[in-house]
Amino acid sequence: MNKNRSIVSRNQNGEFIYHGLNSHIPKKYQPDTPLDQTFVPYFIMLVCAVIDASVFLNLFEMLSYDSPFMLGVQALGLLFGFDITPVYLGIHLRRLRQGLSKDRFILYLGFLACGLAFGLNIVLRLMTMDQISPDLSSVALLYSGTDAEDAVVNSADVALTIFGIVMPFITSIGSFFVSYLLYNPLRVRQRRQEEMLAVKRDECRRLEAILCEYEDVHAFAEHLTKLDQQKREAMRRMQRAKVVFYCDYVRVRFMEFLASPAAVNALSEEACTAVLNRLDQELAALDNAESLAAPQIDMDETEGLRAPSNGTAA
Repeated sequence: MNKNRSIVSRNQNGEFIYHGLNSHIPKKYQPDTPLDQTFVPYFIMLVCAVIDASVFLNLFEMLSYDSPFMLGVQALGLLFGFDITPVYLGIHLRRLRQGLSKDRFILYLGFLACGLAFGLNIVLRLMTMDQISPDLSSVALLYSGTDAEDAVVNSADVALTIFGIVMPFITSIGSFFVSYLLYNPLRVRQRRQEEMLAVKRDECRRLEAILCEYEDVHAFAEHLTKLDQQKREAMRRMQRAKVVFYCDYVRVRFMEFLASPAAVNALSEEACTAVLNRLDQELAALDNAESLAAPQIDMDETEGLRAPSNGTAA
C-alpha cells in the first residue's frame, strides 16, 4: 500500500473503508529467486517451442514440398506432442502429488501422446538421414581418397540426425520440469482463499457496525432531541448576549448624542434592565408554549442546561 495514501476513509454511506486490505499478500507470496518469477516459465516454454518449431520445419522441408501452410500444420502437430502436452503433464502430475486430483487415466493418455510424437520424430529422422546433407559425390571425384570423404559426409548425417532426435526430447523434458517445479496449486489456492477470507472479514466488520447502529436506534430520537435543545439553549444565550451588547451600545450613543441630564436619567441602566427582564419573560413564555406542544423527553436534564432569568444585564 502507498504510504502517502490514507489508511481509512468514509464512503457515501458513512462507512469506514480500509484501503490496506490484502496489501501484504504480494510481499508474503513473493518468489525467493528471480527465476521463480511468474513470467520466467512462460519465457522458457516459449524458447523451447521456438527451438522445436525450427527443428520440425527443417525436417518437413526435406520430406515434402507442400505449401508453407501445410508445413506449418505438420510442424505444429509435432510441436503439440513435444511441448504443449508435457506442460499439461507436469501440471496434472503436480495436482496428483498434492492430492487435488485422482484421475490418472488422463496422465497415461498424455504420456502416450508424447511417446507417439517421440517415436514419429525418430522414424522420420532415420528415414531422412541421407537427405540432410547435399550429395557431394561429384565433388569427391576431383580428390583422391573418396572413401574418406564419404565417411565424413556420413558422420555429419548421423550427427545431425542424432541432434534432430535428442533436441526436441530435451526441450520436452525441460518444459515438463519447469511446469512441474514452478506450478504449486496448493499455494495458489491458499493465496486466493486468504484474500477472499480477508474480504469477507471486512464485510462482516461493516455489517456488524451497521447492526450496532440499528441496535442503538431506540435511543437515537432522544439523543437528537437533547442535542437540539442544547443547541437551542446555546443560540438563545448568544442572542441574549447580542441584545445586551446592542442595548448598551445604543444607550451610550444616545447619551453622547443628547448630552443632557434628563436624557442620562431616561437612559439609565435600570431602564435597560427592565427591557431585558421583559425579554426574559417573553422567552420564558415561548419555552412554556413549546414544552406543552412537544413530547416530554427527559426534561429534567434539559432544564438544568437552561440559563436562569434573573433580569440582570450581562
